[in-house]
Parts: sequence; C-alpha cells; structure tokens
Amino acid sequence: MHTHLHAALLLALCTGTAVAQTLTDANSIPAVGHSETRTYYNSPNASGWALTGTGNTWDATGVTTFGLSATATYRVPSDSPFASTYPATTLCAERFQNGNIEWRHYIVDNLHAELIAVSTDVVVDGRTYCTYPFSMGSTFTDSWTLNGNLYTDTYTYVASGEVQAPWGTIADVVMFETSGGFSYYLYLANNLLDPIGTYTPGFGVDLWQVELGMGVADTPALHVGLWPNPTSDEVVLSMPRHSSFTYTLLDASGSAVRSGISTGDRAVLDLRNCAPGVYHVVTTDMRGRRATGKVVVVK
Repeated sequence: MHTHLHAALLLALCTGTAVAQTLTDANSIPAVGHSETRTYYNSPNASGWALTGTGNTWDATGVTTFGLSATATYRVPSDSPFASTYPATTLCAERFQNGNIEWRHYIVDNLHAELIAVSTDVVVDGRTYCTYPFSMGSTFTDSWTLNGNLYTDTYTYVASGEVQAPWGTIADVVMFETSGGFSYYLYLANNLLDPIGTYTPGFGVDLWQVELGMGVADTPALHVGLWPNPTSDEVVLSMPRHSSFTYTLLDASGSAVRSGISTGDRAVLDLRNCAPGVYHVVTTDMRGRRATGKVVVVK
C-alpha cells in the first residue's frame, strides 16, 4: 500500500530516446473543476504481469477492498488557504483521505508539471511529475527534498494497456518502472498527477477504483454529440473521427450509472431505467483527452 509520502510525491517523466508512439500531452493534467472519488483495493498475490509493450491486458480481478477512500478536486490557486505562501502555484488539488485534508500545489505549464508543496510542507527543488511530450522508453531522474529528506529516483515509461478489475475494465492505463524495476506505477493516461495503483513483482498489486465527480471541465479541442436531447429511452453519444472512446454517465449526485467503451465513433446508451433529471456525460478519447456534456431524461 502507498505511504502518505508516495501518495503525495509521484511520477517524473520527460522526453527520452525518440520512438514512434507518444501517448499523452498537456491534456494529461486534470483541469480546474475535475473531481473524483477513489476506493482502495489490493492483493498480495498478483504475478505474471507484462512489463513492456502496448496493448497489454493486466489481470487485477483478485484485488479486494481495503476500506480506504479518498476524494480530490482540482482548484484555482486562490482557493487554497496557503495561496499567499506559494504565489507561483498555477493549480491546486484539495484532497480528503482518512479524515485529513491536504492541499497539493503545482506549477503546470505547456512544458511540465511540478509539485512544489503539500499544505505547509515545501517540496524543495520541486518534484517534477512530467514534461511534454513523452514516449515509450522515456526516462527521467529527479531529486527533491521534503521535511529535510532527500529523494532521488528514476522513472521510465515502459508499457500501456488495460487493467481487468472486479468492477470492469480500466482502459488507457500507462505503466512506469520505478526504482530499477522494484515496482511499477499505474496511471490513467488522462491524469498523470495521481496514480491508480502499483504493481510490485513477487508481492502484489494496489489499485484504486476511480469514479468521476460532477464539474469535470470540458476539453476545448473535443466535443461529444448527444441526441435526442431531451430523451426518454436512449441517447446516442457521438465523437466524429474517433475510432473508440470510453464514456461514463453520472447522475445528479455524481454517481456513475452507465459506463463502457464504444466500438466506433458513437455509442448508444439505454436510459429507460434512469429516473428523470439531468445527467452528466464524460467521454475520453484514445489519447486521454476528455469532453463532457449534459443530457436531460424525461418520462
């Protein structure tokens, strides 16, 4: 299981040896308004995971719940109670876990994302999470100091694919080797600021079930079509020029009521059992870019 430190101090990436496949860009950092709830699962017996290549399917169906949850909401710097202490902040994350609240302060631009503080704790020299773009084989070594302790580690982007979990398939997952192959971090391709799990060969796997909340910000470059709208029985989701995308339908409380993966540029959702009201649709394309929309269900 991640320690508090590992949860706060995550991944560093940068461009390395040039290769053909680039899986993410600046849209891999959550926008202001993005919120999610995570439920923690683990298993001490996972083995045999592929540690290289693309298109992998990793088996995590043996994980069980651990009774730990966390929520995170990304906010503008001025929302933080520590805003005046860290004037360089461009993005904050308010995180609730185990009854504790922490504020993570980042500098994010079109070149990199860097953690500079966790609430009142300064991350000396900054903890670089990622630079853009990165490709398979990219390697980065970073050093930073927190609470007087110096940390140095090397991370390499080694694989991508999907994770089979007890609640379904987690698509668009990227894997990074850490500490010379001792463990491997798992991230959603559209959020490189918070891992969804760790695989440690010979020991097991930690995994977070991620549920998106309301207020997920639209990606300006993408648009999801919804028709008919309002509707009483079904709605068609359309993302032209996309061969596949994932989708989630959220009710007014932010709970997921439908989710899946399209087999082309559209998907049809059966809404006959949905109560009347306004629903939020979140779609993610194969590059991890997000678009959102609303559909009104009437009876």
